[in-house]
Order: sequence, then C-alpha cells, then structure tokens
Amino acid sequence: LMTKEKQERVSRYKDTGRRKCSVAGEKLVKEYIGKSLNISPKTLVILTDKNGKPYIESCPIHFNISHCENTLVYAFSDKEIGIDIEKIRPVSLKLAKRVCTPNELNYVFGTDDADFDAEYPPEVTERFFEIWTIKEAYFKCIGTGITDFFAVDALNGNFSKLKIIENGCIIHIVTL
Repeated sequence: LMTKEKQERVSRYKDTGRRKCSVAGEKLVKEYIGKSLNISPKTLVILTDKNGKPYIESCPIHFNISHCENTLVYAFSDKEIGIDIEKIRPVSLKLAKRVCTPNELNYVFGTDDADFDAEYPPEVTERFFEIWTIKEAYFKCIGTGITDFFAVDALNGNFSKLKIIENGCIIHIVTL
C-alpha cells in the first residue's frame, strides 16, 4: 500500500523496529480510513505537509502516528489530532530545564528549586515524560513540529489531552 518513494525511504532506515512500525502504521491507517469511507485502501496516498505532518488529501478523517521501539500508536479524529509515545526510562533531568515552563518544572519535581543532579524517584521521570509527550502531541496536532517548548504549557494549554500508560510507555493524544 506504500508508494515506491515511501518504500525506498523506509528501506533506508537502519532500525528494524522503525521500518516495521512505518510499514504497519501506513497499512493500518489506510485500512481504517478506507473502511470508514467505504473506499479501497489502495487508492489512498498518505502525503506529508511542509512540516512532515501526514494527511490524506480531501479526507475528512484526521490522523496521527507515533512509535517508540517496537510499539506503534495511532489516533483518528474529525478534527486535528496529535499523538506521541515515549518509553518511561531514566533520563538526565537537566533536560527538563530546556523543555519545561516554571509551572511544569514545579509539577515534575514538586518544588520551585529542583536540584537537577539529584536522584529522584521514578514518578519524577514519569511526570517529565508526561510533559514531554503532551508537548510532542500538541506540536504534531497543530502541524508545526517542535518550534519552542516554552510556547505551550502542557498543564494549562487550551487543548484536550488523553493520557495512557501501558507496558512502560506513556502515550498522549491531543486535540484542539
């Protein structure tokens, strides 16, 4: 169901999991939309806009795809939608200063004056990835890609969000 150009691009991915997720994502999206609109999935072409957001021309169904390692997630809506998945894993929380607003830092660390080099319990890392996935899903939803992490407050943004934690991963779906 992929165009030759897309097949060639995907075949160049070094990571097998990324190749498999790309192929499966395209197939599942086309099958769902084809079934929903009662048209052949073979007639659907997934395009990307100038910022890399996938879409199908003249299609009333919006969708978004994300993957992490060998896990693929996708979301469909009648309005713009973004989805992101990340494995909850140890990370240098110094990154939080470059990603989180002061309000979000307080949420992640439970204090206004966090020691970013300190050892923190797993729930701190989970809260960091919660903020990260909300922001990624938001930027995917609006179709800009990440432009400025401080441009949106993940906790108080003017959008709807749904969190799912499954198999050591955190998933966020965002709609406007």
